[in-house]
Amino acid sequence: MRAFLTFWNLFGLILFLLGLWLYGASRAPEGPKALPLPAEEARPTALALVLHRPDPPQGFRKETLTQELPPGADPHQAALKAWSEALSAPSPKAIFPVGKTLVVDLPKDFLKGLSVGEEAYRVYSLAYTLLATFPQYEAVRFLAEGEPVPSLAHLDLREPIRLP
Repeated sequence: MRAFLTFWNLFGLILFLLGLWLYGASRAPEGPKALPLPAEEARPTALALVLHRPDPPQGFRKETLTQELPPGADPHQAALKAWSEALSAPSPKAIFPVGKTLVVDLPKDFLKGLSVGEEAYRVYSLAYTLLATFPQYEAVRFLAEGEPVPSLAHLDLREPIRLP
């Protein structure tokens, strides 16, 4: 028994116990932990609208317009409004995403009073503007007054419109 009760063994045991006590005393008491809040969906504060303005016969002229978005504003609706104001065209009624496609509901008078070429430029201008502004989407489909239509005026809309 004498081999265990040496001065150095007792000294080491005392240092160990002192260190253990200091470690326990230095740790801050843990209070209740706050639950993590769900991350807010990243809503942009500004919208960079890539406007495809009709420029017959060359095609389209790209312009970038920056528009501030108020808190809680839907960027899709803001893009429709900005496009409509920039081209002095009737505003589409609604827009909603379905998978990787944007669906746009057009009013009856959307193409009223336009020639065949102007009809195509207006519809493609809207589709290209939306697809360039929101690159996460691959295609745009159109409804007329909430109903799917195979054609709109002189345009075949059975297939969605995609960027070239």
